[in-house]
Amino acid sequence: MASPRLEIPNPEVAMTLEELARIQKSIASNITFSLTLACPLRCSHCIVDASPELGRTTMPIEVARYYSSQMDDLAKYGIRNISFTGGEPFLAGKQMTVLASAAQSAGIACGVVTSAHWARDLETARQVVNEYSEIQSWDISVDAFHEDFVSLEIVKNAYEAAIELKRNVTIRFSYQEPLSLRDLKVLEFISIFEEARFSCQRVRPVGRGELVQIGMPQKYNPWIKPCLTQGMVVRYDGSIAPCCLNLVEDRDHPFQLGQATARPLKEIHEEYMVMPLLQLIRALGFSEPMRWLREAGLDKLLPNPLPDEACEICALMMRRPEIASFLTDMVETPEMRIRIAILSAQIFGEYRLLRTTVERFGSCADCIEEFQIAKQLLDDLSCRSN
Repeated sequence: MASPRLEIPNPEVAMTLEELARIQKSIASNITFSLTLACPLRCSHCIVDASPELGRTTMPIEVARYYSSQMDDLAKYGIRNISFTGGEPFLAGKQMTVLASAAQSAGIACGVVTSAHWARDLETARQVVNEYSEIQSWDISVDAFHEDFVSLEIVKNAYEAAIELKRNVTIRFSYQEPLSLRDLKVLEFISIFEEARFSCQRVRPVGRGELVQIGMPQKYNPWIKPCLTQGMVVRYDGSIAPCCLNLVEDRDHPFQLGQATARPLKEIHEEYMVMPLLQLIRALGFSEPMRWLREAGLDKLLPNPLPDEACEICALMMRRPEIASFLTDMVETPEMRIRIAILSAQIFGEYRLLRTTVERFGSCADCIEEFQIAKQLLDDLSCRSN
């Protein structure tokens, strides 16, 4: 019997409100470690320009041990998941083991994103999955670009080994728009992976992906949808990225948090969670920032028409110093900051920004009502805690 054809989800109908809320809230409990930009593959769509020559970017083992020593504190603080990415994280296997072992001991779940290049046969795949027993969630990337370096049979070995050993498996599929014949071939192949979850993502014009021919989307996918970052990324060099997508290797944006080797991860994450611009786009997307830009005449600095992807419009805004500075100034006023803080509390159940804003400003003559709402929300939270 022929396998059912796997369909790329239509963004207009594919996500329920519950799923959206779960993804939006995950930022509060996730941290990703980008262990290296080294990779045995050299895919033409790679957003971080990973390649075999980049071993020098691998996180030093003593730095991994430094982070691992903080896992108990992170668990008490509220971190529930960490994930490993790259490059190819299995090229930093010692570092990954150090971090994953400490995380597991602290009760933090671990996941990894991999090309599965190591699964050259089923027995080897079993050995690798067994060796990294602390990792329960395995995201296996597969697409027409990977197929130039990793055969579909190798991907199947990795999938079968992970399922056999009771791991959670997600197949990550990147595709062009419109779908190429090679995309359709990969889709047909992975449709047999019935026990895996699937994550489909259009090729992004970032890194080497800028050179890939990307057509206009055929599905509803508005840029005004919210930012779905799943948490901050600790890079191999100790710097911090605000997400694992378009800004993951970008160093020129307003979400700066210094070096993770200079202060505790918990402290950095707390600061990450009270960035008002990040909280705004998490809650509402880019419709409000775009309104501000139009009113200020700064929308002319952006292309017309705008991209349809939230990640792409984010990168366009944050990489333009004049726009980034303008938006950062807008959200740091007491009036705007308290409104964003109330949104964060009411939508995500997160009170850090609310608390820090009330502590910083006390009140504001132009938004007395909003500060009264904020204080009532904090009083209600205190009553529930007691």
